[in-house]
Amino acid sequence: GLHVEGLSHKVVESMADVDLLLVAGQSARATGLTRLNEFSSRSHAVVLVVVEQASGLSRPARVGKLNLVDLAGSERLSNSGESSGIRLEESKQINKSLSALGNVVAALSE
Repeated sequence: GLHVEGLSHKVVESMADVDLLLVAGQSARATGLTRLNEFSSRSHAVVLVVVEQASGLSRPARVGKLNLVDLAGSERLSNSGESSGIRLEESKQINKSLSALGNVVAALSE
């Protein structure tokens, strides 16, 4: 099957639990200073929230899904001022991964 490195699955019982996970996830994200943005996102985040309501005697169970996707910032190298070093390499990898994502979306829509 499909394996995603770093993927985790958590079961929660309350919105407070969800908030704690979102805060932990946000704090684990990579950010960096660029000329365009003091806290430029240097990583992608994908969160899938599945809400299940147990069935009652007269109604079936209900399931809702919410996909949250926050992609790393794509900045033109000429505008970002990142012409060397770690930020340059990050920018190249971010642009490469966004391009790959675009190819996946295009393939799925055919």
